[in-house]
Amino acid sequence: MTTTSPAPPRRAATRIVLVLLEGLLGISAVYGAVGLLTGSIGMTDDWLTGTPFRSWLLPGIALFLVVAVPMLTAAALEVRGHGLAPAATVLAGVLQVGWIAVQLLLMQRYFVLQPVVLVVAALILLVGGLRGSPPSASRP
Repeated sequence: MTTTSPAPPRRAATRIVLVLLEGLLGISAVYGAVGLLTGSIGMTDDWLTGTPFRSWLLPGIALFLVVAVPMLTAAALEVRGHGLAPAATVLAGVLQVGWIAVQLLLMQRYFVLQPVVLVVAALILLVGGLRGSPPSASRP
């Protein structure tokens, strides 16, 4: 019979922090994606000038797929204590940083939430990186 030992308090705290941060960015990205798709967050089409987009449809779908889905998946894997949680955390953090970089390059506009989101993504990467390797199962 294989059993796993309970997570040390530091590891449990790390998981809680990651779930909260990933959940925050994931839910925010869902809100942003829905807002872009419905036009309810007030993004003017002027911001699309100079980009390959004529409407907010594709950016809204991309925000959902590139940021919301990976962040919420990483949070769910953390909640479950799944072995893929560390990789999902890093992937979600990197995709979030990439999203902001592409946003700045394509739109060439500054929005107040960009640095906030970058700080949260950096915290996710930092906390996820400090986690270390998952505990191994103990054998009888």
